[in-house]
Formats: sequence, C-alpha cells, structure tokens
Amino acid sequence: MVAGIRSTARFGMTTTPPIAQQLAELIGREAVDNPANLSDYAIGPLVPVAAVKPTNAAEVAAVMAWAHRTGIAVYPSGGRTLTQLGNTPARPGIALDLTGMNRLVDFQPADLTVIVEAGATVAQLDAALTQDGKHVPISAPLAERATVGGTLATGISGPVRSAYGLPRDWLIGVSVVGADGSQTKAGGKVVKNVTGYDLNRLYTGSLGTLAVITEATFKLAPAPTEWAVILASFGGADTAASAAQNLEAQYYAPLGLHILTGPAAQRLAPSLAGDALAIAISGGRPTSMRRRVEDTVGLWTSVAETVHVARGDEADDLIRALTDLPADSEAPPSICVRINAQPSALRDVLDFRGTRLVNLEPPSVVADVGFGGGRLLWWDEFADAEPARVANGLKDIQAAALSVGGGAIVERCPDAVKGTLDVWGEQPSGMEIMRRLKRQFDPQNILNPGRFVGGL
Repeated sequence: MVAGIRSTARFGMTTTPPIAQQLAELIGREAVDNPANLSDYAIGPLVPVAAVKPTNAAEVAAVMAWAHRTGIAVYPSGGRTLTQLGNTPARPGIALDLTGMNRLVDFQPADLTVIVEAGATVAQLDAALTQDGKHVPISAPLAERATVGGTLATGISGPVRSAYGLPRDWLIGVSVVGADGSQTKAGGKVVKNVTGYDLNRLYTGSLGTLAVITEATFKLAPAPTEWAVILASFGGADTAASAAQNLEAQYYAPLGLHILTGPAAQRLAPSLAGDALAIAISGGRPTSMRRRVEDTVGLWTSVAETVHVARGDEADDLIRALTDLPADSEAPPSICVRINAQPSALRDVLDFRGTRLVNLEPPSVVADVGFGGGRLLWWDEFADAEPARVANGLKDIQAAALSVGGGAIVERCPDAVKGTLDVWGEQPSGMEIMRRLKRQFDPQNILNPGRFVGGL
C-alpha cells in the first residue's frame, strides 16, 4: 500500500486504489483529468496512465512526494507545443499539467522585475507587461499556448536572440519542486544578484529532468514601440549570405537577421520570388526605426531582386510566422533539425540545403545570421520512407554539424525514426557530470526519464 493513501478491502484482501484515485485523494478529484483526454498528453507513442492539473506549488509538491514514494515516472506538461523534443520516454507515468498555475505573482515596473507562475503562456506574460511599456525578450513557437515553464525547460528561443540572448539570460530567480517533493528557490527578486550557485541556468534547458519549475522571476527591458520587417529576395543563397553579413556588420544591424531557402521562404513570403529570402527584424522608437529601415533598404536595394518593408500588423504577423515555423500548428514540418554553430559558419549551415533523406527533397534552411546556426525543415510526410534509412541520414547530419564545430538536435521526426537514434546527437564531454547531477537531483529517475541527453 502506498503511504498516505487509503486502501480498500475486498474479499478480506487489501488493494491499492488506481493511480487516478490516489491522485484525486491527494489534491482533489477536480484536479485529475478525464481518462478520455489522456491521449492529449501523449509523448510520441507513450500515453500517460493519468494526468493531474495542480493549481499551486503545494499541490505539485504533494504529487511529486507521492511519485517519489511510489517510483512512478512524472512528465511535466505545459502548452504541449514541443512534446516532440527529446527522446522517447523510458517508461509509462503520469502527466503533470502545470497550465492551472498561470498567475502573474508580482510586477514591479520601476524595479524592472516580474514574477510569474510557470503555467502562464508567453503571450499572456507579454500582454500584461506591454501595458506598461515593458517586456521580457523571450519568445517561443505558438506563444498563445507555450508556457513560461516550458520555454525555460526546453531552452527554446525566438528570432531576435542575437540581440536579446536566450531565456536564461533574463531569468534572475526560479522556484522549483524537486523529485522528492521539496520546494526550493534559486536566485532572487533583484536584478543584481550574485549569491550562491547559478541554479537558474542549470534548470533552464534541462527538459524538466532535474526539477519542476513552478515560478520564474525575470528582469525586464523597455518594449519597442514599433516593429518593422525588411524582406529581400535573392537569386542565390550565397548572394543572400553576403548581403546579410554586410548588414550585420553595420552599426544599424537589426535585432534579428535570417536567411530562408526552399519551402520555408515560400511559406513566409509567397509573393516574393527568388532562391533565398533574407529577413531583417528591427524594433525601437519611431525616429531611430525610420533611419534603420531606410539604411537597410538602401544597402540591399542594389544587390537584391526585391525589397519589401512590412510594418504594423504585417510585421507582427511575419515575426510570429517566423517564430512558429518549427512547430506550425496547421502544417508542422515532418522533420526539424536544429543546427548549433557559430555565426562564422553561416555558409556551412546554408550548405545543408543540398542534403537529402531517402531520396526526398532537400530541406528548407532557416539560418540565423547574427546568433549562428539555424534549422533544417522537411514537410514531406515520410510515410513510405524506411525509418532506419531516415535515421541514418539524420545521424549523418549530426556528424556533419560536429565537423563544422557545432552540433545538431533532431527537434521533430516520426516516432518510428526517433526509436533508432539519439535525437540529441553525440554525448557531450561533460556527460558524466550530467549523470551525477541527475542522480543527485533525481536519484529514482522519475522526472522525464529517458528523454534528455544520453537517455537521462
């Protein structure tokens, strides 16, 4: 019998109640999702045995303490926009839905800080802050669904990361529930905080394998009052690369600068002809924006086939479409590979456009000029492709990324393909340290088992 759970007696024997019933007795029946909805929480082929939706950190702690006693696996869940990320789970378990914790806890515009619960969406947080002219410069695909906790756990970032950095760069404090149900905090509520170990960075990007994030404290920045997107089509990717690198070297360089090829370019700007599309994102105050846009257009007009400037709602829509491209809710790619590389390897990243998988069309490449790296995207269904052959092709891409001083993570692929490779690529040199951290934070391996690097 599980400690703290009421048993039932039948025919003189003591039995343990079903998992859903145990969870209901822990934090209330209304917090346990209908079994008919469990497929919504599926991670690849694995459907959880139960799903629970706590409304505060104490309930999360109760669930984790129970899971620690019973040894059942726990899969934290948010907006479920990036459930494809990571390896196939090692074993069945329960889904821990954090979207019931979506409150803005504290907002101090004068101090440039905000505290928000992990289940709030990125769009909700942005909307609350922009009323006071502030923002946290983080973005994630499908921001209306993507949660703050999920964005931190995955370490995902948006198209202006070259100017603003990664989500972890804006995180100054975090509250978590450990694998044993203990509640702890790291960092603080002030921007200048250098006390203790930087656990914020440890939790960010760990895919929820060390602890469950319940609350986050961010530093803020003034929100741009105006956005503009300059699009330029080019006859070739090399010409686009030269023009983009020239712009990146100017003092009026944009906040984000990307080159798109193939179907990705056509999806974003179907009316612009050309083999490659360069996209510059600028934000700021009207006077400075006007000069930046004029200088960018002047620089590109002589080398591009077409130059178009988008402002207002059109600019917002383009930025959102570029952010959503790896996880488009209406037409998601069949395969998405994130290439991590230095900005100096731009042409190496663009060369991946010649890659083929099982004789299918080459990928679209979305290269980040300022930050480095990018993504390879295929929209083919791969229904008739042999999974092992596709997996071998993806392994070749991972090896090629290593050869240019980077790496490759398969963010999305068919389940049959995922079962034959490690989507994270070659294990890093610090893998043993990662294993020791996992054993220290989660000795029973109940948090997202098997999904992270090296099967952690």
